[in-house]
Amino acid sequence: MNARRVVRFVFTAVFVLGAVHTGAARLAGDESSAVAAVDAQILSEIRDHSQAMENLEYLSDEIGPRLTGSAQLKQANDWTAAKFREYGLTNVKLEPWTIAHSWTRGTARARIVTPAEHPLTVASAGWSPGTNGVARGPVVYFEAKTKEDFEKFRGKLKGAIVIYQEPESLSPPRPDNPNGFLIRPMQTPPPMKGQPPAPSPFAALQEVARARSDFFKQEGVVVVLRDSNKPHGLLNMTGIGGEKFEIGAIPTAFINGEGYRMLFRMLKRGKVEVEIEMTNSFGDKPVDVYNTVADIRGSEKPDEVVILGAHLDSWDLGTGSTDNGTGSMAVLEAARTLAKLNLKPKRTIRFVLFSGEEEGLVGSVKYVETHKDELEKVSGVLVHDTGTGRVLTLGLHDNYQDRELVDQVLGPLKELKLLEPSMARSFGTDHASFDDVGVPGFFCIQNVAEYSKTHHSQSDTFDKVWKDDFNQGAQVLAAWAYNTAQLPGMLPRRPLPYRPPTETSKAEAPKPDPIAEMDTKILEQLKADQGELKSNLQYLADRIGPRLTGSPQLDQASHWTMDRFKELGLSNAHLEPWTIANSWTRGPATGQIISPTHHTLTLETAGWSAATKGALRGAVIGVAAEKLEDLQQYKGKLKGAIVIAGRPHEIVLPGNPLLTPWGEETIPLAMPKADGGKPFDFEAMMKLRQAQTKFFEQEGVAAVLRGSEKWYGLLNMSSAGAEYAPSMIPTAYTTRENYILLWRLLDAGAVEAEVNIGSSFRGKPVEVYNTVAEIAGTERPDEVVIIGGHLDSWDLGTGATDNGTGSMAVLAAARALQKLGVKPKRTIRFVLFTGEEQGLNGSKAYVKAHLKELEKVSGVLVHDSGTGKVLTIGLMGNYMARETMDRMLNPLARAKEVGLAEPTLRSEGGSDHVPFDEAGVPGFWCVQDNVDYDKTHHSQADTLDRVRWDDLMEGAQVLAVFAYNAAQLPDMLPRKSSKQGGN
Repeated sequence: MNARRVVRFVFTAVFVLGAVHTGAARLAGDESSAVAAVDAQILSEIRDHSQAMENLEYLSDEIGPRLTGSAQLKQANDWTAAKFREYGLTNVKLEPWTIAHSWTRGTARARIVTPAEHPLTVASAGWSPGTNGVARGPVVYFEAKTKEDFEKFRGKLKGAIVIYQEPESLSPPRPDNPNGFLIRPMQTPPPMKGQPPAPSPFAALQEVARARSDFFKQEGVVVVLRDSNKPHGLLNMTGIGGEKFEIGAIPTAFINGEGYRMLFRMLKRGKVEVEIEMTNSFGDKPVDVYNTVADIRGSEKPDEVVILGAHLDSWDLGTGSTDNGTGSMAVLEAARTLAKLNLKPKRTIRFVLFSGEEEGLVGSVKYVETHKDELEKVSGVLVHDTGTGRVLTLGLHDNYQDRELVDQVLGPLKELKLLEPSMARSFGTDHASFDDVGVPGFFCIQNVAEYSKTHHSQSDTFDKVWKDDFNQGAQVLAAWAYNTAQLPGMLPRRPLPYRPPTETSKAEAPKPDPIAEMDTKILEQLKADQGELKSNLQYLADRIGPRLTGSPQLDQASHWTMDRFKELGLSNAHLEPWTIANSWTRGPATGQIISPTHHTLTLETAGWSAATKGALRGAVIGVAAEKLEDLQQYKGKLKGAIVIAGRPHEIVLPGNPLLTPWGEETIPLAMPKADGGKPFDFEAMMKLRQAQTKFFEQEGVAAVLRGSEKWYGLLNMSSAGAEYAPSMIPTAYTTRENYILLWRLLDAGAVEAEVNIGSSFRGKPVEVYNTVAEIAGTERPDEVVIIGGHLDSWDLGTGATDNGTGSMAVLAAARALQKLGVKPKRTIRFVLFTGEEQGLNGSKAYVKAHLKELEKVSGVLVHDSGTGKVLTIGLMGNYMARETMDRMLNPLARAKEVGLAEPTLRSEGGSDHVPFDEAGVPGFWCVQDNVDYDKTHHSQADTLDRVRWDDLMEGAQVLAVFAYNAAQLPDMLPRKSSKQGGN
C-alpha cells in the first residue's frame, strides 16, 4: 500500500463523503450549513440542560412498571401527554386501542420436593393463568425438536410439570460484545422486487410453540417451567397470551437459570417432583390502552411527517427503566429540545410512545392500522429500543434507497462518533410495523450496556441507566428528526415484495442455485490448494525478494508470474509495458550524532533520494512548523544544515475498520494524533510537506531526516523524489527512537551530526510491466471483471505482506477458477500492477492504456492491506452498487470460514482500485483486519514469517468468488451517478 498516495487521497475521501447526492432530495450548500448550525444547538441543549434522567427517574420510581392494560401504563400515558403539553407540543393526544384481557400478576412460589427439598425462584409468565392452589407433579423433560417428536410423549404427560429447553452453560458468562451486531456476517438480502417476502424469522418458532402448547393441553400437563437463561438469579419474562392478549392455555412460569439447571441435572439421575403455586388474575372484559402522540407542526409541509418512537409499556419484574424507559424518555427529551429551541421544521415531527410492544409490537401495528390513509405522507420512522447503551449507528432495515440520504442526515453529527449506518434488519422493535407497510422504518443500533441482564428481568431498574449514553441517544433522535424533516423531499421507499393471496400461495421447494453451488466449489478448491499458495508466496518473497519498481527483481517477478498464469492454462497471459523516468538503487546510509555526545543513528535512504556524495557533517536544525507561515522563522537559517522536519507526534494505532466512526479514515497504519480528538488534517499536512520541500530547496538544506512512526527500531519508507526523478535534497528515514532523541537533544542545546546517504540512478527511462491474464467470457467476452494486487514492493524487507500476499491471492484465485473449469459469462481478468508504491503508477498506466475499454469493465477488486482476514469489501461511495453487492457477496457471508460482513461505502485511497474509481469504473478494495500491518508496512519486518496463511487463503476465496459472481450478474455492476462524482 502506498502511504504517500494514502495521505493525498484520504483528504479527498473524507470531504467527498460529506457531500453525497440523491437527486433533488439532497440539501443545497446553504441549507446544509443551516442544518449543521441547528444540530450544534440541539447537541448543546441536550448535553447541558437535559431533563431525560429526571423524567426517567419519575417514570421508573414514581409510576413504576407499565404492563400493557395496567393502571400504571395509563398513568404513564397521561403523564407523558402532560409533559408534551408542558414542553409546548401540539396535537397531544392518547390514541386508544383495545386488548381482550388485562392481566395482574399474583404470587408465585415453587420448590423441589423430591429427591431433596430446594426452594426455586419463579415468576409467572405474562397472561398465564394461576394453578388454582398448589400443583404437585413429576418433572418431565419434553425433548422434542419437531412436531413428529411429540408422539413419543403421548400418554406420558398427564399431571406432569414440563420443561422443554436444553440449558446452555451460564458460567463462565458469555462476554457482551458491544459491537457484535455490526461485525457479524451480513444478513441475507431481502427478496427482489416481484418475489414473495422472506418468511418471518419467528414464524417457524411460533408455529412449533403453538403446536407444543396444544399438545400439552391435550395431554394434561399441569405446569410449564421455562428457563430464564440468565446468570446471578435473574429471571426472564415474556407473555403467553399472544398478540390478542388471550388467557394462556397452561399455567407457565419462568425459573431462574440456576434453578432450571439444577432440575435438569437432577432429572438425569432419577425422578424429580416439584410443587408450585401461582395466583394471577384477568380482567373480565376488553380494556382500552393507548399510544401517546404529540407533534411539532411543520412550517412548509405539515401534512408530511417524520416520526420518532419508542414503547412506553414494560414488563413488571423491574421498573422498565432500560426496556424501554430509556427509549421513551429519549423521545420525550428530543421533543423538549426541539420545542425549546423554537425550531420550525419544514415537515411535522411526530413523537409516538407506543404500548403493547412487549406482547408483539401491537401498539405500533394498531397505529399503522389507524393511520393507514396517512402513511404515504410519513417520510420515515426512527425507534429507540435497546436499552441504555449509546447509539452506535442506525439500522436501516434493508432500505438501500435511503442510505445516501441517511449519510447526509447524520453528516453534521461528527462529535457523536457514529459508525457507518447498517442495512441490518431487526424485527423486535416498533419500526418493523412501519417497514412492513413500506414506510422507511429505522432502529437504533446500540451498545449492549448490560442489556442482556436487565432485559425483562428484575434488574431493569433506574440505577442501571448510563446517563451520558442515554443522553447521546436523545441527541441522535432529535438531530435525525430535524435533519430528515428539512430534506427537500421525503425519504424514498423500496418496492414491497409481492404478497400472493394466502389461499393461492404455496411453499415452493428451494430451487438449485448454480452460482451458489459453484461458489462452494471455489471455496473448497482454494482450501485444497493452500499449499500452492504458500509455495508461490515463499518463492516470491524469499527466492526473488524485494521488488523495487524498475529493479531486476521486479522484472524477474513479472516474468515469473506471467509464466505461472500460462502454466495454469489462462488465456492472453502477457506483460503490458509502461515506462519510468529512472530506476534507482539503494546505497548504504549511515549517520551519527557528533555532539553534544556520540550516538549512532540507524538510517535508510528514502526512495529516489539523491546521495550526499560522501559523509556530510553539519548542524542539526529541527523545523517545528505546524502551519505554512511557521516556515518563515527559519528563513536564512538552514543553509548547509541537516534538517529534521516536524516534531514527533503521539501516534494512534489503527483499530477495526468496521468500528471506526463514519467519515474517519480507516487505513490500517499508525497515524499522528490530532488535537482535541478531531480527525487528523491530511490536507494541512500535505500542503505543509510540499511547502517544506520547496522551502528546504530554496534555503540550501544539506540533508533531511524523517522519522518513522513505528517503534522498536522499525523503519518506514517512501519516495523523496516525484515521478521517479531524483530528489533535490538527500533524504533518509531514521528510527522513531533516533528521531525523538535528536529532538530531545535539540531542546537542550546545539546538535551536530554526520550522515552519509547513498544511492544511484540508471539515468535513463526503464520499462516496467503489469502482468495480465484472463479467463475468457462465454457470453459477453468484451465485458470484464478485474481482480488485482500490486507486485512491486519496497526493499527494506521482502515485500511479503505489501503486497506479496495480495498478488499471490490473485494468482491463487486464478488457479482455483481455472482448475474448476468455470465458464463465466464475462471475461475475468487478473492484473498484477507495478509502480504502486510510488503513486499507483502501474494502475494509472493500465487505465490510460485501456481508456477506450473502461466502459466495458464491470468492476475491479484489489487486495492490498497485508495478511489480515478480509472483513468486507469497500465500495468507495458507490451507493448505486450497494444492494447488488450485498446479493453478489452473500455466499461469502454464509460461508462459515469467511463470514463476510456487509459491504462498506467507505472510501479509501492508497491502492490500485483508485485510478479505476476516478475513471468512473466501480473500483473496490478489500477491507482487512490490521494484523500488525502498521508495523510490517514498508519496514524491514515485511517478511514471510509475518504471513497468516489461513487469512490469506480466505482473501483469495473472496477475490475468486467476487470475480465469478460479478461475471455472472445479469448486468454490469452499477456505476456512481455522474452527479455523485468520483472520489
